[in-house]
Amino acid sequence: MEGIVTPEAVVLDLETAGVASRVFAGLLDFLVQAAILFVGVMLIVAVSFGDGSAAVLPLSLLTAGVMMGYPLISETAMRGRTIGKRAMGLRAVTVEGAPIRLRHALLRMMGGLVDRYLPPLGVTGMLFVLGTSRHQRVGDLLAGTIVIRDPERTPLPAAVWFPVPPGLESFAATIDPTAMTDEQYTVIRSFLMRSRELSFDARLGVAADLAQRSATTLGHGSHRSVHPEAYLLCVISRYQRRNFPNYQPTSWQAR
Repeated sequence: MEGIVTPEAVVLDLETAGVASRVFAGLLDFLVQAAILFVGVMLIVAVSFGDGSAAVLPLSLLTAGVMMGYPLISETAMRGRTIGKRAMGLRAVTVEGAPIRLRHALLRMMGGLVDRYLPPLGVTGMLFVLGTSRHQRVGDLLAGTIVIRDPERTPLPAAVWFPVPPGLESFAATIDPTAMTDEQYTVIRSFLMRSRELSFDARLGVAADLAQRSATTLGHGSHRSVHPEAYLLCVISRYQRRNFPNYQPTSWQAR
């Protein structure tokens, strides 16, 4: 388990992918690329009617396109996954735990050319995965990413339903959580779940910082009238009830 420290100084525990799972994912992706190349070559040969000189340029473009385009398009469209990663339950995320974007996928692809094709083939990437604390290959180091076991494929803890603090129901009703992202919700949830583990000063400081950031995002100017942690409870409660209106928590799930 490797801790990911978010910009809000909250640690999220995520399991990084090891060498074996990444090798198998890479082999599956290689088979997919080989299949695409095989079909493409057959089509080019058929269209060129056996003229080798006419097929050289299309074959070169096809090979380069499959080698570089497959990981770039897959990881961008599938939010950090390829077919191989999906099959092995892996996902690439940023070192802050956020979903990767096109620029991350591009840098991972460029580094992947070194990882996979620099002689001896594949050994460079394996050595970097083994030698770095977060199991990062060259592409990961360039892009600032890590590969984790996809939380969608691993058992998750029971849902926690956060209530509005007593007496703040009318105040909470003034909060519109529409602008809050899933990543921001996750950070606030992680803090509230672990706040009792922090010292008083650290707990108050993180709560005040998160409350200020949340109020800025939501455009809510009345957050200073309540305790920061109570404000976060109001925010997360409103978020849960807006996004999961039909969910009925059991009594032990309320926090």
